[in-house]
Amino acid sequence: MIIIVLVLPLILSSFGTNLATEIFFMAVFALSLGLIMGYTGLVSLGHAAFFGTGAYTVALLGEHIGNTYVLLLAALVFSGLLALISGALFIRTTGGYFLMITLAFGQMLFAFAFKMKSWTGGADGMQISVSPDFGFGPITSTHGLYYLAGVGFLLGYLLLLLFVNSPIGKIVKGIMENETRMKALGYQTRNYKLIAYSLSGTLAGFGGALYAFINSFVSPDLMFWIFSGQALIMVIVGGVGTLLGPVVGVVFFIILQNYVSSYTERWQLIMGIIFVAFVLYGRGGIVQLVSSLWKKRPGKGEDANVAVENAKNKQIV
Repeated sequence: MIIIVLVLPLILSSFGTNLATEIFFMAVFALSLGLIMGYTGLVSLGHAAFFGTGAYTVALLGEHIGNTYVLLLAALVFSGLLALISGALFIRTTGGYFLMITLAFGQMLFAFAFKMKSWTGGADGMQISVSPDFGFGPITSTHGLYYLAGVGFLLGYLLLLLFVNSPIGKIVKGIMENETRMKALGYQTRNYKLIAYSLSGTLAGFGGALYAFINSFVSPDLMFWIFSGQALIMVIVGGVGTLLGPVVGVVFFIILQNYVSSYTERWQLIMGIIFVAFVLYGRGGIVQLVSSLWKKRPGKGEDANVAVENAKNKQIV
């Protein structure tokens, strides 16, 4: 992934580089949602609330503070606290009830951002007056913003990789697979789910902060349920339960959206049909589909047959 991030600007056009930049910060958002979907079994339609919180934190504080490090830290803190407080209430519910309460929560924050025109600009949104600066001068070039998003994506992916392979991450995965058994083993399952949910919200806020710095504009649409739904589709299409799945889903969604929309105004209908087909026939997403095809390749099948023959020979001996 590091090599891909470094090499892509050398082979892509300016449009391709901008598209890759969008893929990177959206991948951070999708990864955050994929964490609670694939490792805790919580499906949310209000996850965009944390993304929008991170973006608006940069926009509002950026009018008074120019330090990029402080703005990023503030975005992480505010979105993380919001996830911690809301999660403490929402995680008491499960299944469809959790889905609906997160939807209502996201719509509540969307309405707040929409109505508070004096602060947020309302439906018109607001421009961001500060540019990202890590001590080497403001980052405004296409390649500079690309690498900002790329490094942010790599950091987010590494953080989740460490988390899911840690003891806490394995406990969280065990809770999703059999919560009753984990309770019988003495684990406070609600606390572990809250940890994962809070981390997920914090990472979503980080993605929102990257979005704000790169696009220099925020609007209430960042908190709307449709934006959460798009991330949900990305995770499902890419593959739930893997870290690579949400990333693949983002790449597939954004590239397909730009490609199809350039040929027809009915691009949403075409994409809808494709996504329905994935849900019905491609369960496990693109990652699982590619993995299955890889295992069925001719060379792999021959190796398996050789292994079976060797096992039979050993039994005869």
